[in-house]
Amino acid sequence: MGRNLAYFATMSLIWGLTWAAIKFGLTDLPPLLLAASRYLLTAALLVVTARGAGAAFADGRSGRTITSALLVNTGTYGLLFWGMQHVPSGLSGLVNLALIPVMLFALAALTGEERPTWRHAVALAIGLAGLVGLFWTRLGEGSGGSGLGLAAIVAGTACYCLGSVVARPLVGPVKPLALTLVQAAIGGATLLALSLAFEPITAATLSKLITPTALGSLLFLSLLGTIVAYTIYLVLMREWGTVRAGLYAFVSPIVALAAGALLFGERIGWAEIGGTLLLLVAAGVALLRPQERSDA
Repeated sequence: MGRNLAYFATMSLIWGLTWAAIKFGLTDLPPLLLAASRYLLTAALLVVTARGAGAAFADGRSGRTITSALLVNTGTYGLLFWGMQHVPSGLSGLVNLALIPVMLFALAALTGEERPTWRHAVALAIGLAGLVGLFWTRLGEGSGGSGLGLAAIVAGTACYCLGSVVARPLVGPVKPLALTLVQAAIGGATLLALSLAFEPITAATLSKLITPTALGSLLFLSLLGTIVAYTIYLVLMREWGTVRAGLYAFVSPIVALAAGALLFGERIGWAEIGGTLLLLVAAGVALLRPQERSDA
């Protein structure tokens, strides 16, 4: 339990910081190209170290592997990045992070992975209240969001949650690092095709891939955001199930808030402090089950 909690804390910290890394990267690169470069770089880094990638396509697992990659990587980031161009950032974050634990629990309940309990209901209620508090002062930032943009964010979040449920049976037969490699390669190639089709890619755009800002963003997103954090997520899905692993959505926003204050001078008020406390309580209620406290 202690090791998994350390994994969970590490994953939540890294994914909380990825919002800042993405913000830096988008100053130089269009969104689909940034996402494609992230996953193609991840695949290139892993291809010489990860072993057992062929297992992802053995024993009838090809369809599940490809589907999970298209959902978790391509569908999620293609739709989220497009939607964030049309919806205020605060509202985008609230919708995405609030829906992750709710959707994961609903899917896990439908598939029989989780049995609904009062602890789930309490944790979700407290966590959603905390997310509202955390983003309350940011809901009006930017221009008014379009209905299509908001629908894209909801659809992207649904892709991520559904892809997580689809991917869980792969972890075990396929080593987590090998699965990360395969999904990154498939998702990155598809995102690159979408970028070439829908974004204005020129020689000047490609030259920005080697600017310090873009390189720093890509290295963080690939090495830490994907290779480390996503591999941990796969391990926790195997050990804890998709619902508890997805509770990083109650912790990562706290890290993102602190990073925003330190890196971009964003203000932190009483609403954010109250939301942070509620999120910590929600994560504690969901993670620290009575029988696990006695085993610690």
